Amino acid sequence: MKISVIIAAYNVEKYIEKCLESIISQTYKDLEIIVVNDGSTDNTLNLIKNFSKNNNRIVVIDKPNGGLSSARNAGLEIVTGDYIGFVDGDDYIKEEMYEKLYEISNDNQCDIAVCGYIRKYSNREVLSNSKEIIHYSTQGALEELISSKKLHDYAWNKLYKTELFEDIRYPIGKMYEDVFTTYKLFFKANRVVYLDEPLYYYIQRDGSILRKGFSEKQFDQIDALEEIKGFLGERQITMYNEALEARLLNVKCRMLFDISAGNAINKTTLHKETAKALAKSILKKSNHNLLNQRISLLSKFIIMLSLPGYWLVQLTMSFYPIKNLIERRVGLK
Repeated sequence: MKISVIIAAYNVEKYIEKCLESIISQTYKDLEIIVVNDGSTDNTLNLIKNFSKNNNRIVVIDKPNGGLSSARNAGLEIVTGDYIGFVDGDDYIKEEMYEKLYEISNDNQCDIAVCGYIRKYSNREVLSNSKEIIHYSTQGALEELISSKKLHDYAWNKLYKTELFEDIRYPIGKMYEDVFTTYKLFFKANRVVYLDEPLYYYIQRDGSILRKGFSEKQFDQIDALEEIKGFLGERQITMYNEALEARLLNVKCRMLFDISAGNAINKTTLHKETAKALAKSILKKSNHNLLNQRISLLSKFIIMLSLPGYWLVQLTMSFYPIKNLIERRVGLK
């Protein structure tokens, strides 16, 4: 069985060689390696072409910049494999990743096999490694995906049967394109199996979100969750409503945290009205949400700080011990 691996690459000259080396050296050899250069302006394309000269499994697509969704979709149009995997051009994988995912998929006759991942910062790594194998029905997998606990929306730590993508593509021009897409794949899958072993290295560029600052495009994640709600509502499926509402609240709290922490670190006062609106929104049913086990500890902390108003959130983030802790956690120190 052939696996088609789609790599989206945009201005990743510092990372693409390690990424491609990790895929070429996979212990599972029947690979089609589709590398999509998405209009890079640095040396990324030349590095990709050098690799393709020495490996006939590599197919190169060079296209104008269109974003991550556009790059993945370009790869999906030409795949010839029985299975599909994704790797982002600034990440890399363990050499046994696709062999293990294929074995899990084949042994369990599942449509999607998922592995754990390592969130890699410059100063630390975050991972889980129990080696536990968990089997999910369609219903259980969707519940876990929407709750975003063991299963997450990321495209890249999964192996999919190719037929799942027959009528599914990633949305152009959206952030959080995975959130708009992965639930549709899970909805079509008869069975999902998860291996709690970190096989994918998800590289965190030090403090990138907080250094760059909050973007209004982050509201795309809320739009994606509202789309999921609508998708399920049209099919009169209500069993995920509580999980969706909790996920929406967690996302809003994280956005408020990003604005406040980013302002504290960068010594700015940006997006004040957006922050105030978010603070007001997350206070609905605040007493209930503080007791809700689906609500994260970070969210509960933000909810409590928001009770007097957004000003307390911003003030707290600017305290040196809090600011220092945040900078350390995201690799800025």
